[in-house]
Amino acid sequence: MLINNAGIMRPEKAACPARRPGRRGGHGRHQPARPHPSHRGAVAAAPEATPFHHSEYFIGIGISSLALTPTYCATKAAIHSYTLSLRYQLRATTTEVLELVPPYVATDLMSGASDPRAMPLDKFIAEVMEILKNQPTPAEICVANVKALRFSAESGKFDAIFHGLNAAMTDNR
Repeated sequence: MLINNAGIMRPEKAACPARRPGRRGGHGRHQPARPHPSHRGAVAAAPEATPFHHSEYFIGIGISSLALTPTYCATKAAIHSYTLSLRYQLRATTTEVLELVPPYVATDLMSGASDPRAMPLDKFIAEVMEILKNQPTPAEICVANVKALRFSAESGKFDAIFHGLNAAMTDNR
């Protein structure tokens, strides 16, 4: 199993010039899409392989962008697109491409550990493990807390969720 997870989540303000031009989104965008050559060879040579991408949609962020971190969100959307393409290209092989779509999880990233709206990390891990136990190779691994965001477009609630998310996460900063 190869697990891809990359990204540095930094707040940005469109009205302010970048402090370090050229550094936005570097790891989040390029690392999973260009894994080390030894990883590509190992996946191709394995009788059964499972690249596991952590696209994160952050609370569904690759779908419902967080205005506070636009470049980071764009890289997560790109990883989701890459994952879909990779899964399609490998459909006739024994390689399964999985994608983890977490909600807002209580971690130190962006002060989430102290935010009562964030899903506790231990509960997130337990739910992911339960999903994998009951459905060993789902294309997307979505815990209950992320489903409203993940399926916001399909449910016709994208605009309301996008604006609500951004009002809740950015207006008080």
